[in-house]
Amino acid sequence: MHFNRRALLTMATASLAYPWPARAIPNSPSRAKSIAAWRRRIESILGKRRVPIIDLQATYSAKQTNLSKVMAYMDELDVAQTAFAVAGEQDGALSVELHRKYPEYFIPTTSSGEFPRWWNSPDAFLDVSRAELQTGDFFAMGEHEFRHYPSPEQAAAGRLDRDITVPIDSPIGDKLFAMSAEFQVPFQIHYEIEDALLPALEAMLERHPKALTIWCHLGLVRYPNRNTRYSPAYVRSLIERFPGLHFDLAVSGPKSVYTPSGARDATIFEPNGKIVDAWLALLEQHPDRFMVATDYRPPVENSMPSYIANLQRKFILDTLSERTRHLVAYGNAWRLITGSAWS
Repeated sequence: MHFNRRALLTMATASLAYPWPARAIPNSPSRAKSIAAWRRRIESILGKRRVPIIDLQATYSAKQTNLSKVMAYMDELDVAQTAFAVAGEQDGALSVELHRKYPEYFIPTTSSGEFPRWWNSPDAFLDVSRAELQTGDFFAMGEHEFRHYPSPEQAAAGRLDRDITVPIDSPIGDKLFAMSAEFQVPFQIHYEIEDALLPALEAMLERHPKALTIWCHLGLVRYPNRNTRYSPAYVRSLIERFPGLHFDLAVSGPKSVYTPSGARDATIFEPNGKIVDAWLALLEQHPDRFMVATDYRPPVENSMPSYIANLQRKFILDTLSERTRHLVAYGNAWRLITGSAWS
């Protein structure tokens, strides 16, 4: 792969043309130390003429995650940092502990909203997240499920309990978006793509323009008969209207079929793995709004090398122009977690 230093310097100046507010979190010496550790690891990968990845969508389980295996994968696949949102705990303390033990590898992240503590008591869940953000120890908020169908492995196991709805335009949604705007910390949403759900999300983005929202799984349409609006043109319209909205590329493989609907769900790809021309054009036109991600969770741990090397790198990153590649691989994630463009 051609590696151009000028492209990196150009990328370093890229930022959103929006007057982001100062962060409510102070830039304390401990935060500066964390950022310096991440920078060292990124620079070490760049120094080998490789493109590092910052993965902001990952779920850590103290009982199931094989941490030594994950770190070996990160070294092998040039994943510079992972933002581990902790599953099944009352708070995100384990994520901070992971960072303190391995400061160059992990980004302290509030708890994962993929479990009953979020679905059943979202207000109490966000009270904990607010208290954590106020400490200054956390740089990101985990994935929050507002509308979620069972994942492929859950559908295969008959896990109907994973059919989740938390109304995004409710006071809970307002609370989460407002926290992101106040602390200038990014948060992720899982929000299925269908016509009936889009107006509520648009209303929230309109109401909270300074929130740093990452809508996970670009173009992952599980029930195509429920979608007539979502397309590259629609996503472009959102980007042009809402300056804090970002998208991650944690999607299924080109031939993946979502069993409950029988649909090939990764709509950004042709069946042969080529990115659809209109999606590729959008990535190149707005390179500061997209980022690769793994959606790591323990059940798919053994498939991560193939997922990163093939889907995230071969099918996505390797098809992009050099400047876009560096932004999508790590530059945009760096800006969201640190508040500054990579330089």
